[in-house]
Amino acid sequence: MVLSTFEHLDENKQQRILAALVTEFSKYPLAQAQVARIVKQADIARGAFYKYFSDLKDAYQYAFKEVIGRLHTGIAGPEMRRDPYAATVAFLQEADESQDRDFIRLHFTKNSGMVTVGEPPIAANAIEWAVTTLCHSAISQALANPEQADLILKNLKAALLQLHVKES
Repeated sequence: MVLSTFEHLDENKQQRILAALVTEFSKYPLAQAQVARIVKQADIARGAFYKYFSDLKDAYQYAFKEVIGRLHTGIAGPEMRRDPYAATVAFLQEADESQDRDFIRLHFTKNSGMVTVGEPPIAANAIEWAVTTLCHSAISQALANPEQADLILKNLKAALLQLHVKES
């Protein structure tokens, strides 16, 4: 988690640092990321970085939480329950239009085994759990293999129909 000194920064500086983190982790896997590039883009001292984050992993976990939060806005919650297929397609389209897509793609293909980014959501029942798991898996596979996205979404739609879940 971010250190308390980061939380006390003004919003503009926090956003500048977040932008630098997202840029770095969108271009480089965590193992190749460099504090030097982050602090240069964010226009902060290297020592300041370590006043805000324990290490690169800590910074990555913060950035992941922020990116995934942006991508879930407007998609999760009631929309997902009403039409999980449409919500998954919307998620992929929104992710495709931003630097966040590259961040999430690198997360699934390179970084997910290196960090803990929170607990998986607890579902109310088995069907909700299955739907959530299928949708997250489809997103992961489609971002890692964009040339297969149409087939992945077709399979998701078929699986959701088998579970008798509404689709578009």
